Order: sequence, then structure tokens, then C-alpha cells
Amino acid sequence: MTAELKAQLRKQFFRQRKQLGDKERQRQSEAICQVLLDWYRGLNPADRPSGKVAMTIQFGTEPNTDPAMHSFYDEGVEIWVPISHADRSMSWVRWGPDVPMEQSSLGPIQEPVGERFGPEAVADADVIVVPALAVDSAGYRLGKGGGYYDRFLAALPDLTERLPYLVTPVFDYEFVDADAGAFPVDEHDLPVQAVVTAETGLLWV
Repeated sequence: MTAELKAQLRKQFFRQRKQLGDKERQRQSEAICQVLLDWYRGLNPADRPSGKVAMTIQFGTEPNTDPAMHSFYDEGVEIWVPISHADRSMSWVRWGPDVPMEQSSLGPIQEPVGERFGPEAVADADVIVVPALAVDSAGYRLGKGGGYYDRFLAALPDLTERLPYLVTPVFDYEFVDADAGAFPVDEHDLPVQAVVTAETGLLWV
């Protein structure tokens, strides 16, 4: 029943993102980007030792963090993006504006062309921007259902002694009270440390 309920909720959140409209999605996305940039720039050097950020390339009606990604790159931050595989694993490719793109073998998503690395390539990242359809005030996410990030995050403690900051950007209404039980949380679900919305800014959870 939990899997069926999550599937229904994913459809609901996808529908709501579409109904939000291009203009409002853009407004909130711009605010989210500014929060991410201001927060990262304000970190002490000891809190961003690798100068490396891992994040996804925007697709569909997701919050558009691509402008932040370009700004990070322009400021000398090393950017890594995930590549999804049929076995539900991910590899990682270093990204730059001049890196050629190609369509993913799994769907209509553009991915960078380049040498692919395992999770150890981003285990030392300062920040990993973790996508979600919704996230609650305890840091638990409702993902798209593939479990890619859950598997990746579960492997991180074995790869590094210093975990990256795990930050999830969502639209305002997608940040919900954990006590309200907006979506079910399983034992294997892994929480993020912070949530970014246009309304709240960056909020530690």
C-alpha cells in the first residue's frame, strides 16, 4: 500500500508543478538559486574544502537551479552531475558549459558527455544538491521513485569521513510539516540536512 500511495502522491506533485505555471516556477527558481549562491559563498573555507558541488541539470518542471550551477562554475567551483543507469545506479561526470550533451539512454534527458566515475568522485563534495518532489521538515524526501539517490546517499558514509552538506531545493508548497504525514516515510529513506525554498530560504532540518 505504501508503494501505491507514493505513486499516487508522485502523480499529484507532478501535476501541481505543472499547474504552478512557467512564470511562478521561474520566480521561485530564481530565488532558490540566489539562496544557494549566497549560502555557499558565505561558508567558511573549512566548510568548503574541496570546492566541489554535485547537482542535477534541470529537467521538465523541476526547480531550475541551472543558473546557480553556471554561477558556481564561473566562480571556480568544480561541478559534477549524475548519470542514471538501468540498474538504478548513478555515475558522475564533470560538467562545464562547453561539455557536449547527449540524450540519456533511459529517457528524454540531456546528459554531459565525458568520462564517468563512481560515487567516490563526489564523496568529498562540499555540497550535494539532492532533488525531490517534496520534502518534510525532518528532511525526508519524496523522490521520483527510482531510488537512485537513496542508494547513492546510503553509500556515502563508507566513502568519506566528512559527509557533504545534503541540500534539497523545492517549490514553496513542496516543503511540508513532517507531523502532517504528507507522504509515507520508509525505514530505508535517508534525510537531507537542509531545504531551500523561495519562501523560507535555506532551512536546516
